[in-house]
Amino acid sequence: MFILNKDIPETAKDDLTLLSSRFAAYQEYLKSVGTKLPPSAYEFAVAEWHYNPEYHECPHDAWVESLVISEPFSGERREKRKLEINLRLLGAYHDGYIDLKCKDVRSYSLETPLNKMPLGVGHGDWLTDEVRLSESGFVLHEVEFSRGGRWLIECGDIIYRWSPSNTKL
Repeated sequence: MFILNKDIPETAKDDLTLLSSRFAAYQEYLKSVGTKLPPSAYEFAVAEWHYNPEYHECPHDAWVESLVISEPFSGERREKRKLEINLRLLGAYHDGYIDLKCKDVRSYSLETPLNKMPLGVGHGDWLTDEVRLSESGFVLHEVEFSRGGRWLIECGDIIYRWSPSNTKL
């Protein structure tokens, strides 16, 4: 919608004026829906470090370490179930981890195109992401990867956590 590569014409990818105006429009959008998003998802979306690759906490250029889709349950027969997605990224500077938890997942789509996925590179680098409000009033998190992958997750909330590692790789 705003800053994703798929939304910017190929001929305009180097147009800094256009990119700045798209990012400003995204920031304005986030302000307009801020009270409708859960506080933790909103804080993640507007954090100073989120889109600034100079910060080690920024997901840009991070690599997927693990992706776990689980069904937390309750009830006497474990019959009450939810969907949850837990993602662990190795930070771009390889000195820490980003953990993202998508709680109360309503829908998800995880795409990794075969034709852009050579062996030995995984998903590639996390390029950019957007947090938006879905038509149903839930959090919508869209992520693009350098190898052409795209994730779209609609959920109740996003919990972000940064943790430094003990050693730099």
